[in-house]
Amino acid sequence: MARIRRTAEAVPAYAAPWLTAIYIRLSREDGSDESYSVQNQRQRLTAFFESIASEESVRLVDFYIDDGCTGTDSDRGAFQRMLSDIDENKVNCVIVKDMSRLSRNDWECKRYLQFMFVVKNVRFISLELPSLDTLKRPDDVYDLGVSIQSIYNENHCRETSIKVRGTLNAKRRAGEFIGAFAPYGYLKDPENKHKLIIDQEAAPVIKDIFHWFVREGMSKNGIVRRLAERGVPCPTAYKRQNGMNYQNPGLCGEPLWSARGLTSILTNRVYLGHMVQGKQKVMSYKIHTRINLPREEWFVKEGTHEAIIDEELFAQAQKLLLRDTRTRPGESKLYPFSGFLRCAGCGKAMKRKADHNNVYYICAAYSGAGLCTRHSIRHDKLEAMVLTAIQRRIDLIDSLADLISCISAAPARRMDSERLEAACRQKKLELEKAQARSDGLYDDWKNGDITQAEYHRIKAKYTDKTERLRGVIAGLEEEIHGTAQGTLSQIPCFDALRSRGLTELSRGIVTELIDVIHIHEGGDIDIVFTFADSS
Repeated sequence: MARIRRTAEAVPAYAAPWLTAIYIRLSREDGSDESYSVQNQRQRLTAFFESIASEESVRLVDFYIDDGCTGTDSDRGAFQRMLSDIDENKVNCVIVKDMSRLSRNDWECKRYLQFMFVVKNVRFISLELPSLDTLKRPDDVYDLGVSIQSIYNENHCRETSIKVRGTLNAKRRAGEFIGAFAPYGYLKDPENKHKLIIDQEAAPVIKDIFHWFVREGMSKNGIVRRLAERGVPCPTAYKRQNGMNYQNPGLCGEPLWSARGLTSILTNRVYLGHMVQGKQKVMSYKIHTRINLPREEWFVKEGTHEAIIDEELFAQAQKLLLRDTRTRPGESKLYPFSGFLRCAGCGKAMKRKADHNNVYYICAAYSGAGLCTRHSIRHDKLEAMVLTAIQRRIDLIDSLADLISCISAAPARRMDSERLEAACRQKKLELEKAQARSDGLYDDWKNGDITQAEYHRIKAKYTDKTERLRGVIAGLEEEIHGTAQGTLSQIPCFDALRSRGLTELSRGIVTELIDVIHIHEGGDIDIVFTFADSS
């Protein structure tokens, strides 16, 4: 039987009309060379296109412009759009100022010039460095001079990266801030962009977060809910509301507060007045994936700016973060003893269990794998024993005034009422604007400025917004009333300690006065206090 020889499908040759993409790229690695500006590239490439249009059948499809994008990889918006148009046969000719505009990555540059554009029959024109036209001189892309220029373009990027990194590291060592945006709670000093100053609007929110977490015993999810009820914008939303062009590629939908975001705030030493930078780095000048660095490689400079939180309160927050501070779904406040109970036998945490109308604590090792004995104690009994122990310890303190002074030295004392009232006024103003805009939609519809479908869609949006604002205002007014009654602005145990009339426990009291409680088999306890008496 005759053998059938299969032949590859014929690839169409270069063919006019030339559907032309003019590609322009500008990045930091180009330095201050004015010839690389977007405007100058556009003028020169347009002039060239017009010159060949009189001789050849060409049609301009679009300008593809990546302003501020490095050439070391292909992850560029306009560049990817151009490649997509090539795949869809909308473009079969690419014009650039020079080869480095296409790519500063030697491997990628050759992949496009020597393979992809060849396979897809794309005519490539570079005006200089080197001058190329793959229609007239197709073999030039394999020339040694092209390879050398491509290597030089990549090496230029590598050298620039080394210089920039060296300069930035020097600034980090000196404690100069080099970020694009100041951390939430701070602003860049208008007179020195490398120095931080306190943001008088956002800094009180930072103080609130630490106060609620440490003094009031709120969980992180509870703090998230309180911030939402107050209508406080999260750091990302706050930046955008203040006109900052802040982008977060990993963010989907409307930015909101989160427990993870609060952890980042509660552990950030910048609020102590210390500059901490260089926690991450890119893998290389060609691979821009960021990786976390070990603490010993961070750049830390203490005392570079005014602190928002003092050392004592910050240290207490770090200790609480190490404890088990989970809450039941839907609850905001932690149980008084959450994270403070340990089995005296094995040292494991105690688990909270509800049995009918009683609450018990038992050793986690016992309830899990049975590796320890029960060490059980009932909640009400434990509470009574701890309260009695605290009362006796206070009676032994020679200078109660010193203890109160020590505790009250933390910056948790706040002028909350004025700020709550200011926030309430702001939300009422937003409500008035939303209502006015909603009321004007009907006239816009009748005048033909918007369609009926747009009217109903926008109307629903403003209705939802006004209802949300009313809820926020109601919550703020309730907090204002509570603050006026003196229930929100104090550390929980102050009045009780002053009067020596402590009669009940709260999370705040436990947090302030106790380090750990050891539960023994049989119900005995040992308490390690955070303060010492004179006995």
